[in-house]
Amino acid sequence: MTTPSPQPLVKRLLPAAMLVIGLLVAYLWLSAEGPDSQKDWDANRQNLPDIAQLEQRIELDLFGEEAPPTEGMGPDLDQPIDIEAMEAKLAGLTKNVTTLRQPTDQELIEYYQKNQSSYREISKFSFRQILFSRSKHGGQAYLKAQQAQEEIKQGTLPAGDSSDLRAQYNNALGDRVDREFGDGFASKLLSEVLNNQQSLPIWTNPIASNYGVHLVCIEDAVLGDIPDLKTVRSQVINDWRFSVAEAH
Repeated sequence: MTTPSPQPLVKRLLPAAMLVIGLLVAYLWLSAEGPDSQKDWDANRQNLPDIAQLEQRIELDLFGEEAPPTEGMGPDLDQPIDIEAMEAKLAGLTKNVTTLRQPTDQELIEYYQKNQSSYREISKFSFRQILFSRSKHGGQAYLKAQQAQEEIKQGTLPAGDSSDLRAQYNNALGDRVDREFGDGFASKLLSEVLNNQQSLPIWTNPIASNYGVHLVCIEDAVLGDIPDLKTVRSQVINDWRFSVAEAH
């Protein structure tokens, strides 16, 4: 939707504004001349500023030029619409977004097996975190976290930096974790759990967030279930179509 020009509204308000300005100018002029001049209003009113001139001056100040003679939408408003051209443009905009082709069962199974982690339900995490903030350490935050990781291996627990984040989270849903730490933080915790060869609790490698770099001790994790293909078939088909269109 095109935002309307403020000029029509200004044009409608100009007559009232001119009247107020004219009366004010007249009052000031008479006051400057003294009380006797008010008696000679009819004789002296020809010296008052011309309202039309005032209006023209305001238009020049507002618009930089005289107001346009018409307020139409443009010279091509009444031109016929080329439907075919519009459809061609629309097709060009959407051809890289989707495809109408239906995947075969084998194509769908292969795509789902490759990307099934994307359909996992929300996981829960219980963890402690130590922050090394960028506001304090700048580009050295990751190095500070690595140094602290070595301290932990030696049995020393570093203090880290203060922030609005909690030090301990219990059964926090993945979407809540992302809201507090930034998108993707829960996925990083999930990857640490899935790639871990030891039982929990575990200390993670340094993990970046919106605040800086964290060392996280994952104490417990309840991983979301991965639904079977039948349950999410429609979504998988849409995702498959998008991937095919994007590839072409």
